[in-house]
Amino acid sequence: VDATQPIRELSLEMLPALLVSAASFLGPLPVQQGPVVTQRRASAPVASVERRGVLAGFAAAALAATPAAFAATDSPYSLKKDYVVDAKNMLENMKTATELQRGNPEMETIVKSTRAEMNDFVAFYRRQPKISGMPSFSTLYTAINTLSGHYASYGNKYPVPEKRRTRLAQQYKEIERALARGK
Repeated sequence: VDATQPIRELSLEMLPALLVSAASFLGPLPVQQGPVVTQRRASAPVASVERRGVLAGFAAAALAATPAAFAATDSPYSLKKDYVVDAKNMLENMKTATELQRGNPEMETIVKSTRAEMNDFVAFYRRQPKISGMPSFSTLYTAINTLSGHYASYGNKYPVPEKRRTRLAQQYKEIERALARGK
C-alpha cells in the first residue's frame, strides 16, 4: 500500500499554480545603483529582469509541459475513470496476479503494478456513493483487501496459496455476475 502516490500526483498537478502564486507575492528585484556605463554594444540590448518575470516564465514553461507529462497512457494498470471498464480491467489484473506461480520472472512487476492499481481504484471509487453502494464494488473491495493483505503479509514474490486462491475465484465469479447485471 503506497499512500504517497496521490500526494505525488497532487504536487505535480499543482506545481504551475503554486509557481504563479509565489510569483505574485514577490516584488521586483532591487536595482543596484552603480557607476554608469557609457559604452554599450549596439548588438546587445540590455533587458530589465525582475524576479516576478522570471518566475512567471518558469510557471508558463511548466504549464506548457503539463499536458505532455500527464498524457493518458493505455497501460492495463491505469484507471479510465469509467467504473464498469475499470472494474473489469481490475478484475482481470487481479486474476492474473492470483494465478501467478513461484518462479515466474514477471511476478514482482505484475504484483507491484496490480497493487498500485488496486490502491488507485479503491481511492477513486470509494468516495462515490452511487458506485460504492453497488454489490460489484463491495465484493471487489473485499477481494482487493484479501489480495492486498496477502501481498502485504508475504511480499510480492510469494504466490497466493490454494485456499485463498479458491476463495478469490469465487469472489471473482460473483463480481463478474454483478457487473453483467449492471450492479
